[in-house]
Amino acid sequence: MTELDKLVPALVLQHLTAAEKDYLNAVFDRFGGYPKLEQLWTLLDEPWIELSCDPLDMGESVVTYYQHPVWLLNGLFAERHDLSRENRLRFTRWIADQAPQRVADFGGGFGGLARFIGEALPNAQVEVVEPHPHPAAIALAEDMPNVRFVSELSGEYDILIATDVFEHVPDPIGLAAETAEHLRINGRYLIANCFTPVILCHLPQLFHFTVSWDAVMQAMGLEPEEKVAYGRSYRREGVINVPAAREKGEYSRKIYPLVSWLPRGKARAGQMFMQTFFR
Repeated sequence: MTELDKLVPALVLQHLTAAEKDYLNAVFDRFGGYPKLEQLWTLLDEPWIELSCDPLDMGESVVTYYQHPVWLLNGLFAERHDLSRENRLRFTRWIADQAPQRVADFGGGFGGLARFIGEALPNAQVEVVEPHPHPAAIALAEDMPNVRFVSELSGEYDILIATDVFEHVPDPIGLAAETAEHLRINGRYLIANCFTPVILCHLPQLFHFTVSWDAVMQAMGLEPEEKVAYGRSYRREGVINVPAAREKGEYSRKIYPLVSWLPRGKARAGQMFMQTFFR
């Protein structure tokens, strides 16, 4: 059996349940250590299937799914995976260049990105917005005086972050608007989405946003700016306009079936349709 203390930080081990340890042991034995990225995707799909989750019914089975220890594994994996770490470092460098005083990582999971930011910006207040954070994640954050977990956004922020969040929720426009209300005028929202069928919990009814997310955000009042790693920065201009954003989203819902069959370039083709017919 793989020894957990060789693969899991000691501070994290102290806060794991027996069931979580058993799950991690089983995974590490199965793959001879941490899985590769594609293998992790398979692991993320397994409880979705076992629980008979329905992407059109975000009920109790989906709630149970997001409490499964595979998400603990996902958090630990992201701390070690080279590309995941590099993306977080690129996000951190960009955020540090903005010199914010208050930052929130919405749906920040295990808090790895927030800890990077907290180290890079020791005078900034960094919050991880997670209603039910893992005790190990809280313990890791406690080593940093300027990083903390909170259950919800409060007040205004200079920078909001949402990476790999909106593809999991039934109303990404509504959630983006609700969170953006906490962004100061001219503040930045760093968003990275994956509206593609990489894993089963990416809701297929949202895949049309691959052709329209920038347009939706612009209509909402969040001006698209530079690319940052696999995400993009959006600057809040003024009042958040939800009806205009929803209108753009409905346009892409009509366009997406016309380009979804393309083996490649569907996002670019859909964006061209949006620019031509639905400006």
